[in-house]
Amino acid sequence: MGKKIKLSNKKAPEKSAEKEGFFFFVRDQGTGAARVAVIILKVLELIMTTIFGLCLGIFGPLAIRAMDDPEISGDPSSIYWLITSALYIIGLFILMMGHSKTATAVHVIASVGTFVTYSAYQQMFRDVDTTKGPTALYMPCLFITVMTIVIMLLINLPKWIDKRVQKANEQAPSILDDKR
Repeated sequence: MGKKIKLSNKKAPEKSAEKEGFFFFVRDQGTGAARVAVIILKVLELIMTTIFGLCLGIFGPLAIRAMDDPEISGDPSSIYWLITSALYIIGLFILMMGHSKTATAVHVIASVGTFVTYSAYQQMFRDVDTTKGPTALYMPCLFITVMTIVIMLLINLPKWIDKRVQKANEQAPSILDDKR
């Protein structure tokens, strides 16, 4: 009765001796000080995308579409703003999954959409100062694009430099190197 029967011959996974550090969704975040900067920038980008992409980017265009003036509510510029905000949110999720190059491409496309929205609102509100009011709430999204580009550079620039150094060493090996 006191006998333990072993039903599987698989060994229990051994715990690694390394203590895993904090990472924000993915492990590939650069090294050293760049890693800390990437984590801080990701947190700031999450906050800014929540405010400007999700809250203002969804509710702003919907409030404009709900206005009584059919000329303003029927203009497609609020749809551009809504699509651009969705692209910023999608880009944030792609960035958090560790695909910084793809997220940068999505955010650059979204920033082009931001400029299209800006020019559409400039045409629609020619007589009104567009720096005041709900039509300028999408412009801080351009800073989200800049942060994504900086994150992508902090993560990938050291890798690119290492690849170039390795490629240069392969093309012209050192005569002082004893690894023959």
